Amino acid sequence: MNPTEPDHRSLIQGGALIQGTLIQGTLIRSLHRHLLRRRTMGQRRIFVGGSIQDPAPLRETTAGESRPNPRPDPHPVATPQAAPRAAGPVAAWPRTAAAQAPPLPPSAPQEPARTAPRTPTEAVSPSEVAAKCLSLEQLRGAVAGCQACSLGQTRTQTVFADGSAQPGGIFFVGEAPGADEDRTGVPFVGKAGQLLTDIINKGMGLRRDQVTIANVLKCRPPGNRDPLPEEKELCTPFLDRQIELVQPAVIVALGTHAAQHLLGTNAPISALRGQIHARKGLQVVPTFHPAFLLRNPERKRDCWLDIQLAMKAANLPLPGSGKPSAGPQAGEIQSS
Repeated sequence: MNPTEPDHRSLIQGGALIQGTLIQGTLIRSLHRHLLRRRTMGQRRIFVGGSIQDPAPLRETTAGESRPNPRPDPHPVATPQAAPRAAGPVAAWPRTAAAQAPPLPPSAPQEPARTAPRTPTEAVSPSEVAAKCLSLEQLRGAVAGCQACSLGQTRTQTVFADGSAQPGGIFFVGEAPGADEDRTGVPFVGKAGQLLTDIINKGMGLRRDQVTIANVLKCRPPGNRDPLPEEKELCTPFLDRQIELVQPAVIVALGTHAAQHLLGTNAPISALRGQIHARKGLQVVPTFHPAFLLRNPERKRDCWLDIQLAMKAANLPLPGSGKPSAGPQAGEIQSS
């Protein structure tokens, strides 16, 4: 054979070898694409050698190359891939029945809110406060909580009353508490109060706890000044209600301020004393204040005459007589 001539058998064998290699590569690539389609559709298992097996993960290869992915697949069975989202707003993902919260039980119908009854101190004005008090204890508590005027800021404590609350007795009314009363909370306990106690004990023959003692004002004015008209106006409902609850037979007005306030007049005490005045169905006997008598002891006799007049109005026995008085005579009672 001429060495320069080609060997046809070698050429044929080489061509067959090349052709076989190309066919083999084509088959491998076709199988690879087929497995990728099955994997995309969720069908990963294949039938090999009479049994079903899970092939190793494949990756895209170049021509003539096919080898498994070196990383192990953590999920043997893959779930189908979700379809691509459409453009536009994303709707809320529907909750399954198991994930939905159970409906709340229907609530019982609620009753309308009840307004608690207001206590006397929660009322609008002193008049309303006093009107709501059904007993002297309630009235005492209402007075203690009163802040209707500026005296509520300067007082130490309120001064309500002292003595008995029995109906049909004598009710002494002064003008306002002093320093001693502001400290103790009891009316007429200073020097003027000691003189009043002597009048009750030695003159009338009664104990202090057998009469009622109070003031027009329930708080001490600073410096023992005279009560202001607005202070007396705000405090009057408490005194009026106090008199209504006690129901005395006669009221003894001690001093100018108390007498003028109770009788609604500007007349001086010298013109008002010595007679019985009618006031809202009650009998009022004005007389001098004990503090005035301490400065003017010569007027004590006039005060004693006024006290005897009050005892007559209350049908109380005069000291030493042992029998009830005949009561006020015609002309002794003046309407106010």
